[in-house]
Amino acid sequence: MKYQFRNEVTAMDFWRLVMRRTYRSTAGVCNLVFTAAMFVLVFRFWNTASDFYKGLMLFGCLLFPVIQPLVIYGKSRKQAAALPKGMELTFDEGGLHVKTREAASDIPWSSIGNVVKEAHMIVVFSDNVHGYLLTDRMLGGQKEEFYEYVCSRANIKK
Repeated sequence: MKYQFRNEVTAMDFWRLVMRRTYRSTAGVCNLVFTAAMFVLVFRFWNTASDFYKGLMLFGCLLFPVIQPLVIYGKSRKQAAALPKGMELTFDEGGLHVKTREAASDIPWSSIGNVVKEAHMIVVFSDNVHGYLLTDRMLGGQKEEFYEYVCSRANIKK
């Protein structure tokens, strides 16, 4: 079996991944609790607060639902721009083969650290930090079949 994909990862793909992982973690729960507490403070103290404190309360209300996603999108744009153009990912019996205009790399199945299926993508980790995003756009209708194949070859428990 052989799967070949052209890398078409966008800033929005990185943004979705980071936001989804953030809000499915303890940090995301803390963000939600903080934001709810800020809205309670605004409701309770808006009329008696000075302009400085009103500004702080507004900033607190906007920090996680507006400012944080914008900052993450900015970082995602930089990350997407840093990706090599024309990257091709090939998965076959030998492992993962990454080819760019400048270089080529082979990653054996034994080096695949993890495979994570997210809502709009599959992430194949080559180590604990680095991975390759394969979006639903890239995978087409073969997402489930590809996920099963990669997990079985890399001996990953689903």
